[in-house]
Amino acid sequence: MNWFSVHKVSLLITRGRSSKSGDFRPPRNGSPPRISINRTLNEYAFLITLLHEMAHYYLFEEQSRRSPLKRRKRVPPHGERWKEEFRQLITPYLIPEIFPAAILEALQLHLKNPRASTHSDPHLARVLLHFDPAPEGILMEKLPEGGLFTTTSGMLFRKEEKLRKRYRCQRLKDRKMYLFSPLARVFPVDT
Repeated sequence: MNWFSVHKVSLLITRGRSSKSGDFRPPRNGSPPRISINRTLNEYAFLITLLHEMAHYYLFEEQSRRSPLKRRKRVPPHGERWKEEFRQLITPYLIPEIFPAAILEALQLHLKNPRASTHSDPHLARVLLHFDPAPEGILMEKLPEGGLFTTTSGMLFRKEEKLRKRYRCQRLKDRKMYLFSPLARVFPVDT
């Protein structure tokens, strides 16, 4: 709360989005910068995502303070400068009073080379799953190959082979192919 009283940033708690856990939006048309976080995240994933987005805010502010006369070199959104900022922001929170031991251990590994998303780090994502409320459905990786399943939107799919990291699945309605994370929650359909 102190951080938001010092930095004029709007915090928006959103419905659960499957495409992202949170995001940072720079100011537009006189509105302040905005951070949005999914309300469906458990408390630990929420804090990690919030700190991730705050690191984006600091990079934006740093870019904005540069002289307008100098040609601005675009800073990659999840490049080395962002990783450094994220590490600095999260370090004070890496204590047992805030995170359970399993998450602390996973975060230590994650911080060696933070990724663009918590969920793109399979080890950290798997550990955070243990702290979610009683989940519905099963993990994609538990469904047998060839098994039918639906998603929360009700679309019907067949699980096919695993590619490098994700499972290729065919939507039965139109035979289009989709990729699913092994940690995606799906609902098996009896044949």
